[in-house]
Amino acid sequence: MPSTMIIKKSRLATLAIAASAFTMIATSPAYAWPTEQDVATARPNPDGVPDCARATSGAKACFDEFGDWFYITDRYKDGYSAVALWRVKDANGSVMRGGNVWNRDGAGTTRFKNKDLPEEYYVDWASCVGDYATKDILEDACGPMTRIINN
Repeated sequence: MPSTMIIKKSRLATLAIAASAFTMIATSPAYAWPTEQDVATARPNPDGVPDCARATSGAKACFDEFGDWFYITDRYKDGYSAVALWRVKDANGSVMRGGNVWNRDGAGTTRFKNKDLPEEYYVDWASCVGDYATKDILEDACGPMTRIINN
């Protein structure tokens, strides 16, 4: 086989790999914004009454706007961690901040994380499960997003 033919095949393979990588990035899930990764900790229950996102079989994530507390409950012994997937948006819908708060302490535990989020912005969050070691949220393991205006 002539060497020009090998070079052409090599370039085609490189282009195919690049196109595949671009497709993977372009079709990533809607929650693929830059993220802050936090671990929730055991502490006394904060004083407020949280609003909760719809729970999944493995997780329940709640947010208390008085003090910006996330509550994350691991509901099922499945080998995965419960995680609150969250983002803060301005009035135009632009994501200002976003992240994940992980409860890595196992089934039956509720853990808490305080975040200093801006006032008068939308806070969206969902209950999810994922692999804490890799920080991967399972694609189909999130409930719908819940929204509140953070006062």
